[in-house]
Amino acid sequence: MNHRIISKKAIITLVAIFTFLSLFAATDVADSTIVANYKGGKITMGDINERLSQIPPMYKSKYTTIEGKKELLDMICIEEVFYLEALSHKVIEQKEFTQRIDDQIKSAYFSEYRKELLKDGVSITIEEKKAYFAENHDRFKDRTFSEAEKMIETKLKPEKENALIEAKKQELFTKLDVEINYDLLVKINISALDSNEVIINEKVISSSNSKINRTVGDIIAHINILPKRAQMSLHSEAGLKRHVDELAKSDVFYIEALANGLDKNPVIISTVNQIKRNMALRTIYNTLVVEAIDTSNEAVTKYYNDNIDQFSTLAYRKIQTFGFDTKKSATKMRKTVKKLIKKQKDEEINTLIAENSIYTSNNGILDHIYNNGIIPGMGKDEVYCDMVWATDPGKLSDVFQNSKEKYVFFRIIEDIIATATPFEEVKDKVKNNLMKTLSKEKFESVKEGLETKYALTKYPDKMVVKLSAEEYFNKAEAAQKRRRFNDAIFYYDEVMKYHKNNKDDYKAMFMKGFLFAEELKDTEKAIEIFEKFLTLYPEGDLSESAQYMLSSLKNKEDMIDSIEFEDK
Repeated sequence: MNHRIISKKAIITLVAIFTFLSLFAATDVADSTIVANYKGGKITMGDINERLSQIPPMYKSKYTTIEGKKELLDMICIEEVFYLEALSHKVIEQKEFTQRIDDQIKSAYFSEYRKELLKDGVSITIEEKKAYFAENHDRFKDRTFSEAEKMIETKLKPEKENALIEAKKQELFTKLDVEINYDLLVKINISALDSNEVIINEKVISSSNSKINRTVGDIIAHINILPKRAQMSLHSEAGLKRHVDELAKSDVFYIEALANGLDKNPVIISTVNQIKRNMALRTIYNTLVVEAIDTSNEAVTKYYNDNIDQFSTLAYRKIQTFGFDTKKSATKMRKTVKKLIKKQKDEEINTLIAENSIYTSNNGILDHIYNNGIIPGMGKDEVYCDMVWATDPGKLSDVFQNSKEKYVFFRIIEDIIATATPFEEVKDKVKNNLMKTLSKEKFESVKEGLETKYALTKYPDKMVVKLSAEEYFNKAEAAQKRRRFNDAIFYYDEVMKYHKNNKDDYKAMFMKGFLFAEELKDTEKAIEIFEKFLTLYPEGDLSESAQYMLSSLKNKEDMIDSIEFEDK
């Protein structure tokens, strides 16, 4: 048998033989394809693609892969069964539900009405732009007016738009006789909302349209459904005033939007439906998951005691280490150090380190060594770290070899034990951790129950168009040409998954190992693949090449220059 060493260029040419020259555009899965069924409904590939189109560009790439689309299917399925349960609980019919979405719906109407109002744009005169340029000349440094004109327009446009909206608001306030009683507003006790009974029925916002009228009681009811963080901003007089102004503004624009028929607008209809759906999902999640978790003081205390490590400082040790090139030197020096420790000759120990040890910095002192497999200043070394924590304080360790292949021993100078933070100081943190932990467990339990209740069945394999081996190889080659090596590996995996014929999967596995070794420089993964390859295909045409590559990787030699191929 004759062998010859070939160049990197030659091996790449040879590897390319196992791909094909013509590219093939695979047909996508039809939108009508059903990828999940449940009681009363189904999910199609069209639903997946529709959801994908709604994802912001920065996150979309994650879900464009097959695995990403399967993850998207899981998310949609979860939403569907939770929404069905929300409907069965009739959460949408509850008064509080309507109150909670009121602000969101009105905001959606205002957004669409604002677009209508500004669709013709705002006019900015040349005089206004020149006046702004003169008043703010320092902002534009050495630019001329012509050079700064676009920047000025960008600045003035939102100001003019806001002024137009404000003028429209004042027009609507006049039209609907809206008045806000600020004197009454300052009498509301935000810190103790239940203490406002005396003024509870007095009007804060009055109007000729009864739908705009709001009493102190209405304002309090609205504040009660706001998130805690939003409530905090209302404790100042200015904050409460701004909030009530916004409520009145939102109401008048909503009334005007309805009068202009925006409730028939498809965008509004879709947005409002989505708002209702989202709130229904949030409500049923809180009901079935969050509110079902025991957060009593007893439960929180038990969680604290059961997970005390989470609420304790980390234990760590401080050592003095001694390092040598040979075991003989380390063993001999350990005897000397042991005698010096017994005589409390710390200065002589430090001199010994300076003159003999590999680790002379800071007299060999290494501090804050946690039980995490890492030695500060040396990096990951589980053997060393385990020795530190297995050695009794004040004792000399045995001589052993560290990850740098040096012979070391050490003594423990300080042993700082973990200390628990008192419960009362971390009570809120304990409760939050408990909620995070138990909500995940509860969610999984509820999800499984609902999937069974609504007979959810998923067909993720239908989301994949199974291509021929040739088509997968073509896609892999195209990906390699674009240097998208992970994409190429994905297609080789698909060959191995769908074309197990000891021919195509054989070539795909070799190519996968090659990419990990040569392009991705992941030696560990490449070795794993080639070892598996040789186990599965010990007698194949590529087995000898795989063996040479494996040997080269293990010996840290140049992979390409050391591969030999059989002369045909």
